[in-house]
Amino acid sequence: MSFHGDSEERSRDKGATMKRFIGILPAAGIASRLRPFRYPKELLPVLFSRDATNGRARPVVAAEYSLLAMRDAGIEKCIIIINEGKPEILKYFGSGADLGMNLVYAVQSKPTGLPRAIHAAGDWLDGAHVCLALPDTIFRPRSAIREICGEICRNGSDLVLGVFPTDEPQHLGPVRYSTDGRVLEVQDKPLETDLRNTWGVAVWSPRFTELLAGSVGAWELKEKDEKEHPLGEIFDEAVRSGFMVRSVSFENGDYIDIGKPEGIHSIIMDGPECRLE
Repeated sequence: MSFHGDSEERSRDKGATMKRFIGILPAAGIASRLRPFRYPKELLPVLFSRDATNGRARPVVAAEYSLLAMRDAGIEKCIIIINEGKPEILKYFGSGADLGMNLVYAVQSKPTGLPRAIHAAGDWLDGAHVCLALPDTIFRPRSAIREICGEICRNGSDLVLGVFPTDEPQHLGPVRYSTDGRVLEVQDKPLETDLRNTWGVAVWSPRFTELLAGSVGAWELKEKDEKEHPLGEIFDEAVRSGFMVRSVSFENGDYIDIGKPEGIHSIIMDGPECRLE
């Protein structure tokens, strides 16, 4: 694994309680669900933004949506995890200056699931709170990241999940939570569930980062084949271990997985409503 970029920049939350946040955007996957398509799915132009000064429309690529949501939440630095076969992502976003962010890159030689991708950047998190968004999803409202960052600042939680409605909970990560927002259970691609939602974005404290690191370390001792474990497994472990895990539900929101053909189709065919907010 190698790392590129300026590791000295610091991000900060701009809410009532000051905390330092670093974004993570895991983009090391191989897009197996889109085969035989071989272009990086993170660079698919899926939305459009209109320039306020000249009125011209420009395409917004998939990963840019999540980066803009982080930037709008006051997150100034994001670590993008890529694999060795995706130099196009580094070339496209570069230092992040065009987005008003500081982007740095960790290279994961073998994609083996979200927890290991996040752990690949662990040495550079430096005690910060972490904000996670995925590079192949569109979520609404785009302010969801700002809202979950505000929630963790107000309540001092270990983990806060942004939860969105979905018609496909069996393919995603449904969350069971109480009326006051306390998370009771996090499922991962359940065969059967009574829930009709999924977590889509997350923010957590250094304490949860330590839990994740411990889990990944234990797997590496046991599993020579580097079996993929879902991140929801560690989210649920945090709940069962007594961590303070909360949810912010966006009941009128949307969550679209554009890492599969159906998601891309729905974005393209939805018309004006899928334009950038």
